[in-house]
Amino acid sequence: MIIIKVKNYEELSKKAAIIVLSEILLDPSITIGFATGSTPLGLYQELIKAHKELHINFSEMSSFNLDEYYPMTRQDPQSYYQFMFENLFNHLNINPAKLNFLDGTAANAKIECDRYEKKIKENSIDVQILGIGANGHIGFNEPGSNFNSVTRPVELCEKTINDNARFFSDISLVPQRALTMGISTIMSAKKVLLLASGKNKAEAVKRLIEGTIDENCPATVLQRHPHAILLVDEEAASLLHEDIIPDTIKGYKIVTEGNLVRNKKIIVISPHPDDAGICAGGTLSLLADKNEVHIFVMTTGHRSFVPDTTKEDRIALREEEAHEESKELHTIPHFLRLDFYDNDRQNMDKDIAKVTEKIQSIDPDIIFVPQESDPHPAHKLAREIVITILKNYPKKVELWNYEGPWALFQQGSFNTIVSLPEPHLQSKINAIKKQKSQLSRTRYDIAAESLARLRGALIPEQELVGYGKQPMRISNNLELYFVETIDTL
Repeated sequence: MIIIKVKNYEELSKKAAIIVLSEILLDPSITIGFATGSTPLGLYQELIKAHKELHINFSEMSSFNLDEYYPMTRQDPQSYYQFMFENLFNHLNINPAKLNFLDGTAANAKIECDRYEKKIKENSIDVQILGIGANGHIGFNEPGSNFNSVTRPVELCEKTINDNARFFSDISLVPQRALTMGISTIMSAKKVLLLASGKNKAEAVKRLIEGTIDENCPATVLQRHPHAILLVDEEAASLLHEDIIPDTIKGYKIVTEGNLVRNKKIIVISPHPDDAGICAGGTLSLLADKNEVHIFVMTTGHRSFVPDTTKEDRIALREEEAHEESKELHTIPHFLRLDFYDNDRQNMDKDIAKVTEKIQSIDPDIIFVPQESDPHPAHKLAREIVITILKNYPKKVELWNYEGPWALFQQGSFNTIVSLPEPHLQSKINAIKKQKSQLSRTRYDIAAESLARLRGALIPEQELVGYGKQPMRISNNLELYFVETIDTL
């Protein structure tokens, strides 16, 4: 989970709007799951403001509402259908045909829920917006709800009825039942954005973030979601430890989406066309969202075994595969074809001059290289060229030494841990699979995925908290680096 703490409700609403608007701008035909209640009202006001002042277009967007009282007509002022139109949809250029609601007047509540669940599965939700109840419920999934539950009719507990009584003139008018997306339905959304504000949500937020996954606090299931963002204000976060995932733990730098560098120029030294993806693909996928990432493919890789091909065929094939890998990772490839690959050190000065010119043209802030103990001759020479250049470079550049399946860090030889959300690990795997000529020989995709998951299984306990203690709750997928700055002349 990505946890973002903000000062107050106003800042929470603005940050939430930035996240939602970014998703809409990236994909105007996005499908959003909307929630009701008081918490998302500020977000909806910001979306209305963006439409009116910035002319953001909402006409291609689709939606599914999270829940509805039952029984309740859509004309009832307290219906969630009315809530969404009054507080959001009436103020945007929404296409009504693209809006989906549960029918609170359906004769058969189960059949209606089954219809809704089927439609969600056919379309899929890209971003699901959630609030959290004081008892930890999400949607109307009360404590004790099965994590495998789908859209269904539910009985509301006394706590929820009392909390919602403020919206009715008398508590006796609060419905006792509702229709709601199930927990499994919510978890099927590609991304989840949960908002929590106020002291009355502090205990639920603490359980959600620091507690064990437990059906008695339904929101805790979000710990398992591959892309959940929690936006909490100071009051809602008041019972949390100061930092759930500190930037540094026991001397290790912990890199997450929350503290990722921004607006940097980054060069990745890939001795062969596939090394960047195999060794650092998850981190590169993460960085490329917010930075300019260049891949320097140092050699042609023509020595690889590809049956019934010439040297020229193999060069063309491997560079085309590297192009496809870069498309997946959103990086920029450069093919240097350095001489040392065929002639060892005979023209090293020429290679150094060529790489120097390329580095100067980009003027990077960060360079990725194979780690010092990497035994592969081409990797060692590629690293040596870069270190030689940086020792004479006019500015300091941060050097990220990466490991690969054939050159692992020993305990204590790394100082930076990158926590990879599942989508970025999948992007790495997909990128490696673009190198089809190599997978026929060695399944680097399986090796790289296994290494990331192995690191995620062992590093938190071994390195961050100590054996036998509760491990830090960071991603199940990790990539390791030794980060340093080379002294310049």
